[in-house]
Amino acid sequence: MKNNRESTAILVIVLIVLLLAGVALMCFFGGKEYGLKETEPEQSAEETAEPAAESEQAAEPEPAAGEEPEEQSYGVDYDAMYALHDPDEVVMTIDGHEVLWKDYFYLYHGQASSMEEQFQMYQYYGLALGWESEADEEGHSYAELLGPTTEQTLRRVITVESVAKEYQVSLNEEEEKAVQEEHLSNISYFCGENGSEEQLFEQLQEMYLSPEFYWRIMRFGALSQAELRSLYGEEGEKLDEQEVLAWMQEQGILSANHILIATMDLSTYQPLDEATIEEKTALAAQIAQELQAIDDPEAREARFLELKEQYCEDGGDYVFGPGVMVDEFYDGTLALEEGQVSDPILSQFGYHIILRRPIHADDVVFTANGDQSARSMMVDSQFSQMMQERMDKQQVEYAPGFETPDILAFYTKPSYAS
Repeated sequence: MKNNRESTAILVIVLIVLLLAGVALMCFFGGKEYGLKETEPEQSAEETAEPAAESEQAAEPEPAAGEEPEEQSYGVDYDAMYALHDPDEVVMTIDGHEVLWKDYFYLYHGQASSMEEQFQMYQYYGLALGWESEADEEGHSYAELLGPTTEQTLRRVITVESVAKEYQVSLNEEEEKAVQEEHLSNISYFCGENGSEEQLFEQLQEMYLSPEFYWRIMRFGALSQAELRSLYGEEGEKLDEQEVLAWMQEQGILSANHILIATMDLSTYQPLDEATIEEKTALAAQIAQELQAIDDPEAREARFLELKEQYCEDGGDYVFGPGVMVDEFYDGTLALEEGQVSDPILSQFGYHIILRRPIHADDVVFTANGDQSARSMMVDSQFSQMMQERMDKQQVEYAPGFETPDILAFYTKPSYAS
């Protein structure tokens, strides 16, 4: 631990990741194997950053001869902002659940602190962004979005807790043990190896985090997993097989095996010479024609595997959704009937001879984030949808006279944000 502000940011970032980063659970992205969609290489910040205008980077005034440079004080006075209300004052209710100022402010402060670190990083790379900069397509500034994002986070916490109460979900012994181990890890991290729980809570109070809300945060992720287990089973086994298949079809998930006849050097990504490409074009056509001439599906698949062993330069047996494979591969598979073999399909890698296979409820799906079972993907999707529907119906009321804090009223600009 370097200081209290850093500690606050660490705890809040963990919470925000758990609460907000998992909303879009059904994403299919690129991969590394040939035939998979290539993702654009990420540019470094040095490559993408635009130089800040000289007028946006006001030079610091140099001290007169013999004078000590005056220390500049800037940033947000969070202590003054926190003093706006009594810590235990109820500032809002969400479906009748009271939200105290100290809990509201903890999340507000954590998101603000994290954003300030981002501003400093942007400045390092020459981008002059600050609280008044435009943050979204609707023209809201970063300052204006702090209130709505704090409310959204609180609503998600309360939704998870409400679902647990409704379905009588609690942590099992293993999950509770994991929470307690994380708690001991926090004590060690923030207070040292010989630290105590009392010392931890003293530090949390200085960081605007109450012990009660700390435990709600600590159990949030585990409680979400317990709800998934209770509603859908450990591995989604409570889902009906036909339901899973229908969901996979709705998501456009396909299954295919393929043989790649490369028209590039797969180690250098350089195209082969024209004569070699002509030979490979003829070979790809010959393989496809031989397979298409076999009427019996089982014999066709058996011969496919033999030819793949003999000629394939790369390829695989994949279950995948839109956006994972190159477009030519996905569209080519989609156009086939189950058991059918494609004509040679040309992509940037070469010719693909594709055998479309049936999907199964227990398939493992290839995604950008690694393999995930179709059942668990459906569980994530359904649970996220259920939570969002509940959040959409929540009744949110702010206490009379309460207004979202205006961070700009407590903010002194550093020179780079001028």
